[in-house]
Amino acid sequence: MKRLRLSTQFYIIFTVVILLTSLFFTLGMNYVFEDFRSEQNRNQLATYANNVFDAYLNEGLDSPFLRSDHNGYIIYEDGIKIYDSQFQIIDSVYTNRQLYLRMNTWLSNEKTETFGEDTYYFHLTRFQNDVLIVTFTDSSYLENLGTSFNVILRISFISLVLLGNTTILVWSRIILDRIRKLQGEVTKLSANNYHVPIEVVGEDEISELANRIETMRKEIESNEKTKQEMIQNISHDFKTPIAVIQSYAEAIRDGIADIEDTNIITKQADILNHKVKQLIELTKLEHALTEQDRSHIRVSEVIEHIYDQQKFRRDDIQFVLDLDDSTYYGVYDYFFSAFSNIVDNMLRYAKTTIQITLKNNILTFENDGDHIEEKLIHTLFKPYEKGPKGQFGLGLSIVKRTMDLFHFSIEVYNTKDGVGFKIIPLESL
Repeated sequence: MKRLRLSTQFYIIFTVVILLTSLFFTLGMNYVFEDFRSEQNRNQLATYANNVFDAYLNEGLDSPFLRSDHNGYIIYEDGIKIYDSQFQIIDSVYTNRQLYLRMNTWLSNEKTETFGEDTYYFHLTRFQNDVLIVTFTDSSYLENLGTSFNVILRISFISLVLLGNTTILVWSRIILDRIRKLQGEVTKLSANNYHVPIEVVGEDEISELANRIETMRKEIESNEKTKQEMIQNISHDFKTPIAVIQSYAEAIRDGIADIEDTNIITKQADILNHKVKQLIELTKLEHALTEQDRSHIRVSEVIEHIYDQQKFRRDDIQFVLDLDDSTYYGVYDYFFSAFSNIVDNMLRYAKTTIQITLKNNILTFENDGDHIEEKLIHTLFKPYEKGPKGQFGLGLSIVKRTMDLFHFSIEVYNTKDGVGFKIIPLESL
C-alpha cells in the first residue's frame, strides 16, 4: 500500500468495504426475507383463489385475468374435474385423482408440501359441499421475486460503488491538490529563506497542518534573523577588543607604548576569553542531556558558591541571602552558569544591594537598580538584545535557554526599588 498513490488507496479501500458490506447485506436480507417472501407467495395465491371463486360464480373462468405463469387451479364437482388451468405446474407430483383424494384429507384451507427441492402451495375453497376449488402455485413466483430483488440489489450496489468512487475521486483530488500545494510551499521554504507565508485555507486537518507549518516557518524565520543578528553582534563584539589588542601590540613593537600598556592587552584578552566562554556555554545548551547527567541539586549550595566568587567584585554592593533547602532537578554546572549570569547582570545595575531569596522552590534575585522599560522586559532574553543602558550580550540568553532545558519558568519584573528575576519549576505552577 505504501507504493500506491493516496487516491488509489482510497478507491481500493472504499470498493473492498462496499463489496464486503454488499455480501453480508445480501446474505442477511435473503435470510430475513425468506419467510416474508413465502408469506407473500401464500397471500398472492389466496388473492388468486378469491378471483377464481368469483369467476366460477360468474361463469367467467375463461377470462384472461385468471391466466398466470405461476398459479393454476382445478375445480371439482362431486369429485369430478370440470375445469383446470396450468395443471402442468403440479403434474409431476399429482394426478387429478390423487390431488382430489389428497385434498379431502386436509382440514385447513391452506397447505404447503415439499417434494425434494420443490415446494408447492395450495389453497382450498369448498362450496356447497360438492364443489371444491383448488388453486396452487410452486416456487417460481418466489424465484422471480428473488431474481428481481437481486437485480435491484445489484444495480443499487453497482450504483453505490460508482457513485462512491466518483465522490471519492473528486474529494481525493481536492484533498491531494491541497496536499501537493502545501508540499510545494514547504519545498520552497528554504529556497525563499522562509520569508513567504504558507497559505492556509479551510478549517480541517490539512489547514491545521498548514497552520503548524506556518508557525514553524515564523519560528525558523525569527531564528534565522536572530542568528544573523547574533553573528553580526558577535563580530562587532569581538572586533573592538581585537582591534585594541592589535593596536597596542603594534605600539609596543614600535616602541611607542610602554610595557605597562600590556595590562590593557591582558584586560582585552580577558574580555575576549569571557565572551568565548559564553559562546561555548550557549552552544553546549544545544546538545541533549541524558537522565544520567541530571540529579537533584541543592540550590543554596549553587548560590553560596556564586556569592563566594562575586562578593568582592564591588565594594559598594551588599549581598542579602535568604535560602532554604529547596532542590532543583538538573545539572550543577548549568545552574551555576545561569545563576552567575543573573548575578553578573544584577551587579552591573545595582546601586547598593542584591537580595537572593529561595523559598519553596521559588528563587528570586532583586536589586535596587534603575527600572527597565516595559518594551525591553520581553526582549531581554534574546541573544545580543540591547539592555537598559544599550549593552548587549549572551548572558541572559544563556539563562533563558538553561531554564527551558530543565523546565523552569523565568520572568523579569520591576520592583518598588529596582529590578527582579523570578525562577519557578513548571511542575509547581
